[in-house]
This record gives sequence, structure tokens and C-alpha cells, in this order.
Amino acid sequence: MTIIATLGAYAGLALLALMAASPLLVELDQRFPVTRRTKAAERERRLPAGLASA
Repeated sequence: MTIIATLGAYAGLALLALMAASPLLVELDQRFPVTRRTKAAERERRLPAGLASA
């Protein structure tokens, strides 16, 4: 097999693995949602780390 065919085969296998794992990922996302960090991000924007000590 050529290099392009080998890369295509590996990419196809990786895509199939992601498609097989997607229901599990969706279930985990619904079970353990990520908390929003907007307040922390706003605080960092207002007071950058380099300017905090100055």
C-alpha cells in the first residue's frame, strides 16, 4: 500500500472509533456538565497577571 492509502486507512479507523465512542461522550457530557467560567475569565481580563504586581 502506498503512504496515502495507509494514512487514509488509519484516518478511517480513527473516524470509526470516534463514531463508536460518541454516544459515550454525549452521555458523559450530560451526566457531568462543564461549569461556566465566565466570572473567572472576566476577572483575568480586567487584571492581567503581569500587571497585578506592578
